[in-house]
Amino acid sequence: MKDFDKFTYFLPTKIVFGSGKINDLGDLVKHMGKKALIVTGGKSAKSTGLLDKVMKQLDKVGIDHLHFDKIVPNPLATTVDEGAKVARDENCDFVIGIGGGSPIDSAKMIAVVAKAGGNCWDYTNVGGGKTPKVALPIVAIPTTHGTGTEADPFAVVTNPKTKEKIGVGFDATFPTLSIVDPELMISLPSNQTASTGMDAFYHAIESYLNVNHQPASDLLALEAISLINQYLPMAYKDGKNIEARTALAWASTAAGICETLSGCIANHSLEHPISGYYNITHGVGLCATGPTLFEYILPHVKERLAKVALTMGAPKGITDIETLAKMSLELLRRLQKSVDLDVSLSKIGVERSKIKSLAADAMRTMGGLVDVTPGNLKVEDLEKIYEKSF
Repeated sequence: MKDFDKFTYFLPTKIVFGSGKINDLGDLVKHMGKKALIVTGGKSAKSTGLLDKVMKQLDKVGIDHLHFDKIVPNPLATTVDEGAKVARDENCDFVIGIGGGSPIDSAKMIAVVAKAGGNCWDYTNVGGGKTPKVALPIVAIPTTHGTGTEADPFAVVTNPKTKEKIGVGFDATFPTLSIVDPELMISLPSNQTASTGMDAFYHAIESYLNVNHQPASDLLALEAISLINQYLPMAYKDGKNIEARTALAWASTAAGICETLSGCIANHSLEHPISGYYNITHGVGLCATGPTLFEYILPHVKERLAKVALTMGAPKGITDIETLAKMSLELLRRLQKSVDLDVSLSKIGVERSKIKSLAADAMRTMGGLVDVTPGNLKVEDLEKIYEKSF
């Protein structure tokens, strides 16, 4: 127990997990109110039939519903404000987010703004730093196995004017209910399977390396790392493999719990300016900088990276900590390559001339995650990590 002597465990979300559990939605929400705002992106929830299924479940228990489908990848604070106005004007009692991180994160902040007032950006650390005391109840129905937003209070929003991408999280933004149904993830395309799977992987490993790691997050992080390492290549090759989808769905939720308990580190700080400025898929951006960051801080986390290596299948006969720590980086790169995410900043279109501004943005907007990264990183270190990621 030498690594920790105090911690807080708080997870108020009811998580209902399992294939076919979407069919229990009506009974699970019938006590939440008389009208729901359903928040989605523009296409997938409709094309897969999930939106109709959700609406029929609500109809069955007499809950009226409205549909707000204007959410885009890397969701915009201005769109959140628009959705909140609809929820407020229509007297919605709760909000249902369906999809990946973008719709569910947006649903969280719509619930805040609709109930607590103001604008979405007011609740970011660079837009006012307000803390909401209340929000409408939130129901999360993830269709990807990546963000873990069904098990954490966090939401990420982008300011379309400044291109700043900020993560926020409050007690009020924990989902009241999350339904994690692996069957809803079968239709996920291979590229999204890869990027969301690696997003979950980074949530897990970053929480494991975070200076605030704790017993429960350690256990769940290694569980998620092991499952993703084994099952992500399988789901990437065969999206209809329900065993793989189930394993990845649980890994994502487990990694989301890790985010709640311990949080991410500087890799998310490094990535947010990239996807905010270049509109890169979040999981892809994490893959571009993650291995370099871990290599950079290896002297400070070698014992933990050694455990990661063993979890990912390093030969049991190797006992040298330094060797195992370095092997974890090789195994991580091998995993990313197996799902065609062997990427660099140059490959995803980032300009080298932007390094200083990206590093400054990362520190200014997401410096809190840098602070909990082993190694006492400064903005100059972030610049070096960006440079090495090209």
